[in-house]
Amino acid sequence: MTLEQLIDRWRDDDRGPTTLVTVIAMVAFLMMFSVLLQTALFFHGRDVANTCAEKALQATRSQQGNQALGLTAANACIAKSGSSDLQAPVVSVNKTLRETTVTITGKSPSLVPGLEFAITVDHTKPTERVTNPGGVG
Repeated sequence: MTLEQLIDRWRDDDRGPTTLVTVIAMVAFLMMFSVLLQTALFFHGRDVANTCAEKALQATRSQQGNQALGLTAANACIAKSGSSDLQAPVVSVNKTLRETTVTITGKSPSLVPGLEFAITVDHTKPTERVTNPGGVG
């Protein structure tokens, strides 16, 4: 059998590498799709944490606000967004005379068991206070 006959036989044969190539390509496609979904879940969880930290900061830093109001606002926001968006959330609120800080930590949902991405959001703004313009104080 000549080389041309082998090549012609291989081209006409239905048992070629098409199935193997398709299987490998599909596995690669599914892996890339999973990475894309995992990335989207991470950024969504981070957005939820940012939104809840801002709400807690608004409730805490006002003149009548306190740490308990901030914790309540953050926990209510997290509960409203759903338990699957930000997993194992921990909220920390600290208010001083000069600044108010809210920190939210948690984990993003995972498609791959055992693969966890930590989310940490830290927001700090000046605490609102009454001043005496033009006077001492």
